[in-house]
Amino acid sequence: MFIFTTQNSIRLIKNLLLIIGISITVNATAQRSEYSNVNFSAGLCGLVYLGDLTPSLYGDLNHANAGLQVAARIPLNRHLSLRGNYLTGSLNGDDDRHDGWRMKRSFGFTSNIHQVAAMLQWEFAGNSWEYDEDDRYTRSYKVKKYKILSPYFFAGLGYLQNNVTRDLQGIDSVFFIGDIAWENYYKEANTVYKSGMLVAPVGIGTHITLGSQVRLYVEYCYHAIFNDNLDGFGVAVFSAKPDAFHNLTFGLDFRFNRYGTRDRKEICNLNL
Repeated sequence: MFIFTTQNSIRLIKNLLLIIGISITVNATAQRSEYSNVNFSAGLCGLVYLGDLTPSLYGDLNHANAGLQVAARIPLNRHLSLRGNYLTGSLNGDDDRHDGWRMKRSFGFTSNIHQVAAMLQWEFAGNSWEYDEDDRYTRSYKVKKYKILSPYFFAGLGYLQNNVTRDLQGIDSVFFIGDIAWENYYKEANTVYKSGMLVAPVGIGTHITLGSQVRLYVEYCYHAIFNDNLDGFGVAVFSAKPDAFHNLTFGLDFRFNRYGTRDRKEICNLNL
């Protein structure tokens, strides 16, 4: 049986990247790509923890933390791209924000995260920033018409480094006599969880064209964790909700070459 350890997770990511890299090399050698522009993006995001220490399905949105995301995207064909992604920021959860028995348990945590991931991204309107030839033809010449909106979907696999600090000091031991929170309190306090974990990001977004070489992008991403230790609690809490987090990102997407191979060959008068 395969065990998701930090070492195994790193090995799995390396193998995945190697396979993807070989596929890209073979594809590039076999044919000249019409969608050869590499895109780079950077954005600011709000990260929200989802897990045992919050009763809300969407997390404590009013306690979102700031984060930074950078990415590079390589088009593989008309719609599909390979995306490398780096995300960093912080997460937190606190029982004291909520009424009832949670205030008496009074568990809390903060963590700093660093995540790298390899993803596949599907552009519904195509990887080209512009419309196809038939959509940009006039009686006198072909003219470039940019897509105002370009929605996309993405999913992948990554490695998350989670540096967590827990707070277990406020529990009401009398209230929780006979409950897992107190019965396993000292076991929890003495348990050190591994900081590395496997993560599967999946999300949707859209590009909003601002010019020939820059676009605004907005995207939502849900990060599924392959264990229940994101918050640093595993034996003194009991919940059917798996640990996870999600984020909303606003940023800019850039390309250094204004036109792809197809555009340079076919368009003579662009008037841009």
